[in-house]
This record gives sequence, structure tokens and C-alpha cells, in this order.
Amino acid sequence: MTATITTRQQKVLEYIADIIETQGYPPTIQEIGRHFGIVSTNGVYDHLKTLEKKGYIERSPKARSIRLTQKAMAMLRRAGGPALPLVGRVAAGAPLLAMENIEEYVPVRSHLAERDAFCLRVAGDSMIEAGILAGDIIVVDRSAKPRPGDIVVALIDGEATVKYLYPRSDTVELRPANQSMKSLMYPAVQVEVQGVVVALQRNLESGRVK
Repeated sequence: MTATITTRQQKVLEYIADIIETQGYPPTIQEIGRHFGIVSTNGVYDHLKTLEKKGYIERSPKARSIRLTQKAMAMLRRAGGPALPLVGRVAAGAPLLAMENIEEYVPVRSHLAERDAFCLRVAGDSMIEAGILAGDIIVVDRSAKPRPGDIVVALIDGEATVKYLYPRSDTVELRPANQSMKSLMYPAVQVEVQGVVVALQRNLESGRVK
């Protein structure tokens, strides 16, 4: 156990990570209270305030908005919790998982943590008809061989994009899952496929459901 938090606080942190791993989104205040037998919501808030003050979680006023920080994930990894790096940007010519690219570590199911994989936060609505929304965290398997029709993360002129992949003889079609958008065609040498999307996680907010 880390010396900066109590055993109880670490158990709360581990429970949050476990719920995110199994459900894809964090628990509510009430769920934390029920799990630990804490009758008063103020008691739960006290634990969360301490964890936030010590840099283990971040919160917003929205429901299910608890987010584990890199510090928390480092501690949980030492305790054996499965996690993958969340890449804040994907830059051409730089190692994908260089430390300066990693924003934090995201708890995932154990079978995903065993892969050569990383996480990326989705921006935009080009894949909404595939159930991938802005703000979702996708798990990208770098070792998977992409096949036509797979959803991939591709690098185009230094910018990462999430699209369906359809390779041609000397070109690549990157097709969105949004009828209001058109497919993009690129020379094959211009497209760097970073990996195949194999899973996603979503925070519940503003009425959105997983």
C-alpha cells in the first residue's frame, strides 16, 4: 500500500478501478457507499475529496465523472491492476508510446491489458453510426493485422483519425460511420495504420448510455 493514503482509501480506489474495468464507466457515490457500507454520502465524499487532494482522482459535478489519474494507475499497477496507456496525441516520427505522449493509464479488462495496445480518446462524430461517440476511450491493438472493414486508428500527415479501413491496390479508403460525411481516399504510402480498435469505454453523462 502507498504511504500517502489509508488502507480504506486504497480499497475505494481499487473498487473504482474495478468498476471501470468491468462496466466501462465509474461508480456513483451511492454505489461506493453501498459497497463499503457507508451510510452517509458525506462519508464517501470525504474519501473522494482526500483521493482528489492527493492526486489520485479527478472529478467534475456530473454523475459518474470520477477519473483515475496517472498517479493512481501507477499505484494500481504496482498492486496488479490491469491498465493501458492513454495517448494524448499521435505524432508522426515519434514513438507512439513515448512518455511525453501518455496522459494517464486507463483501467481495462485483464485480457485487453495483455495485448500490445493503447487507448485513445475519440474526438468528433465521424463514427457515431458504429456506436463510437466523441469522448469515448477506444482500445487500439497494435499487434492485430488490419483487415478490410476493420475500424482502425490511422495517421495522416501527423493527425490521428478513426475510420473503417478499405485498402485498394495503391490507395486507401478511410470510411466514416456517418452518412453526412464522405469517405477519404489517400495514397497508400501516406497512411500509417497504428492499430485496430478492439474495445471502447464510455463515461455516462448528459443522458448518454453505454
